[in-house]
Amino acid sequence: MSKKNKKIELKDHIIETRPPIKDVDKLKLWVRSGGRCVICNKYLLDLNYDVSIGEMAHVVGWSKAKKSPRGEVELALENRNTVDNLILLCADHHKIVDTKELLEEFTLERLIQHKTDHEQRVHHLTDLQIDSESLVLRMLGGIRGATVEVSKEHARNVVFNSERKFALFINSFDKHGIEIDLNAMPDPEENWESYWSMGKSIIDKSLHPLMEGVKKGQVRHLSVFAMSRIPLLVYLGYKLDDKIPTSLYQKHRGDKETWMWSEEVKTENFEIVKLREHASENVAVILSLSGSINPDDLPQDILESCNLYEIKPIGTIPNRNILRNKASYENFNKTYHEFLSQLEIAHKSCTQIHLFPAIPVTGALTCGRGLMRDVQPAITVYDRSGTTYKPTLTVNSK
Repeated sequence: MSKKNKKIELKDHIIETRPPIKDVDKLKLWVRSGGRCVICNKYLLDLNYDVSIGEMAHVVGWSKAKKSPRGEVELALENRNTVDNLILLCADHHKIVDTKELLEEFTLERLIQHKTDHEQRVHHLTDLQIDSESLVLRMLGGIRGATVEVSKEHARNVVFNSERKFALFINSFDKHGIEIDLNAMPDPEENWESYWSMGKSIIDKSLHPLMEGVKKGQVRHLSVFAMSRIPLLVYLGYKLDDKIPTSLYQKHRGDKETWMWSEEVKTENFEIVKLREHASENVAVILSLSGSINPDDLPQDILESCNLYEIKPIGTIPNRNILRNKASYENFNKTYHEFLSQLEIAHKSCTQIHLFPAIPVTGALTCGRGLMRDVQPAITVYDRSGTTYKPTLTVNSK
C-alpha cells in the first residue's frame, strides 16, 4: 500500500499510517464471531499449524478517501476501528467485499446484516447446554413422484425457534443428520407388496446410526422432518417409539411454505364416533382429518366383519391444514391413544386393527408411536390404489 493511501484525516491531523485496532476490540470481534467468517462460516484457525487465518475488515471504510470501501458514509473517524464497525472474514471474502466492482452488491446494509445475523447465531448456539441438542432425522420421498426438500439451514432454524435447541447433524451420506431417502423407490402400483417391503427395509437400515446413538446415550432429543406415503410414516413412527423425547414437524403450505408450527390458527379438537357395530371383536377405524373417507368405499369384507369407528375433527370439515397448530396435533394424539385404550375394554379379544387414514404427516407418525408392544393390537394400514383400499403393512404384530 502506498504512503498516499495510508494517510487519513483525524481531527485535523494527518496520520501517516492507519490507527491500530485496540486489543480489546480484536478480542470482542473474535469472540462475537466465534472464530468464523461471518459470510461463509469458515473456521479461521488452521488446526494443522495453529495459525489464525482470519482477517478483520471494516464495514465503513477506515478513512474517507475515495479508495476506502464504503468510506464515504457518515461515521466519525474515531469510531471506525471499533468492534461495532468491524467484521471477521476469511481472506477470500475480505477480498470480495472490498473489490470496487462488487461494492454495489456488498453494501453497507448487507455487511451489517451479515455481521448481525452471524454474531447473534454464535451467541444463541454457544448459550445452549448439551441437553439442548436435538438430532435431526429426515425422511423424504415416495409421494407419487413429488420431490420434497427440507434444507439443513431451514431445519436448524425450525428446531431452534420451536424448541430452543441446537440441531445436531451426525454422520450420514450427505452430512444432513439421519436421512431416509425414499426418492428412488418405484411406484407402488408396479408391485404393491414389494413396494412396502422395500420401504420398511430402507427405513430399518437408515435408522441403524440412530439406534447406535441411543444405545450409547448420545441421543437425548430427536427432531423429525418427514414427507412420504402415509403407511411408511406410520411405520417410521412405530420404529421411533416414544422412549426418546421427540419433536415432529410437517410441511405447511400457504403464503410461505414452512415446517414451523403456527400459533395463529384455530386449535382443533377430535371425537371418536362408532359408525357400525358388529358381533365380532374385529375393529376398523377411519381417520378423517386431511380428508373425508366414505365408509362405503372400504373393502366389503371389512364392512361385513368389523366394528367400524371414525376419528374426526369436531365442528370442522377435514382439510389438509387441520394439524397446522401444534396444540391440534397434541389433541389428536390424545384422542387416538384414548381410542386404543378404549378398545382394551370394549373389544378385549381384538388382535388386529384395520386403519384407513386420511391424515397429515404428524398424525401418521403418531399412529405408529407409543404403541404398547405385546399388549395393544397389531395395526394394518391401508392405502388407496385406484378406487379401492388395499392393505400395505402391519405394525405391532406379535
